[in-house]
Amino acid sequence: MTRASGVERLGTESVGKLLLEFSSQTTFSLLVYAIYTVTDTYFLSVGVGPLAAAGASIIAPVLIALGAVSTTVGAGGASVVSRALGERHVERASRTVAMTFLIFWVAALTISVLGTLFIGPIVHLLGATQSIAPYAVEYGRIIFLGAITSTGFSAIIRADGNARFSTAIWIVPVTVNLVLCWLFIMVLGMGAAGAALATVAGQTVSAGMGIYFFFFRKNRSYEIKASYFRPNGPIIAEVLLIGLPSFARNLSVSLAAIITNNLLRQMGGDGALSVYAIVGRLYAGLLTPQTGIVQGVQPVVGYNFGQRKLERVREAVRLSLTATIVYGALVCGLCLLIPAALIALLSKESTVIAQGQTALRLLALAAPLAGVALVTAASFQAVGRAREALLLTLGGIVLVKVPVLLLAAHLFSLTGIWAAEASSELVLCLVSWLLLGRVLAQTGSPRLEEQGREHPSSSWRKRSE
Repeated sequence: MTRASGVERLGTESVGKLLLEFSSQTTFSLLVYAIYTVTDTYFLSVGVGPLAAAGASIIAPVLIALGAVSTTVGAGGASVVSRALGERHVERASRTVAMTFLIFWVAALTISVLGTLFIGPIVHLLGATQSIAPYAVEYGRIIFLGAITSTGFSAIIRADGNARFSTAIWIVPVTVNLVLCWLFIMVLGMGAAGAALATVAGQTVSAGMGIYFFFFRKNRSYEIKASYFRPNGPIIAEVLLIGLPSFARNLSVSLAAIITNNLLRQMGGDGALSVYAIVGRLYAGLLTPQTGIVQGVQPVVGYNFGQRKLERVREAVRLSLTATIVYGALVCGLCLLIPAALIALLSKESTVIAQGQTALRLLALAAPLAGVALVTAASFQAVGRAREALLLTLGGIVLVKVPVLLLAAHLFSLTGIWAAEASSELVLCLVSWLLLGRVLAQTGSPRLEEQGREHPSSSWRKRSE
């Protein structure tokens, strides 16, 4: 079996070219998924009714939980695989892929069984009313039954150097989902169950593409044997430890959103919540390319770190930080100059447009800094520095963003809530620079270089313990 050239080029091609390719394709995938989420809600709302759309929305935390599990094993597995391939430890990479599948399958099956058995209490716990609960149960039961199909491991595919397949594993399933959603709801009248079946069908296509990539594709980088699925404690622990920051980030983002909504309800009522719903979605959509940059840098950093090409690691981090800052500055300028025009893309309500301009301008001040902590944390994950990555993800939200939000809201009411994002990102940016400077200094030390030539991964891991 020959190693795929797609992996080796991570250590030979221009870093800038690699980052542009990976980041642009992941950004495109994320934008396609964002379009799908809006369209899916549209079909339910128009084809069935607002209660059905609300029922599907009630199940959103379930999808977040499944996403958190797949992101955890995906980010952790991708980091270990990237470094193993960089070190040319193909067997270790293969065993890691097998363990990643095993961890996800066990977690997904557990969620599937518990969710199906307790679907009634779960939808009420999530906030469903009596009129919405039947739709939520109908939708949620199918989502739970299809939990095992809810990932195609695109992060590990990117770690293999195959950005195109990683993009396809998003676009093809989303396209299938959209077509089936229209067919099941608008043509066949299957209601909320049709939307759920379309979602699971799309997920099944994604899972099937992932299985093909890892087990049946020619010239693949892995030879995964049945024996590799025997639980391997050290690999499982490393995958979960490195993936923990992604899991923590998903959950802590939800926590911050809940706190924000409650503060807005107390201080501005329905009007403030309406503004936040529109402006928050717009702001997140505009910053989607920053997420693409974050996902694009990980395989480049991980592989080159495994090969001990530390200058390429530093270059990848430096270019990614520059790109995210420059793009954030452009978004900031756009929001400051034409906030009304941007908000009008999502809402025609004059009050939302009028009140949302101040909110968008204040939120946009965070845009140039918003990607700094994310890129830094992703780089730490890629090289196995779980502690620093966790500090910037979970710690950044729990120890910085939430306290700043509460303090700003107490001192400046609604204006403080809108401005809190920029204030907290400034703090996180400074922390990121300090941590990054320290870690990059360590990677250049003669002692680490000598250790790295012998056992690159283990020496880095020892320093992070």
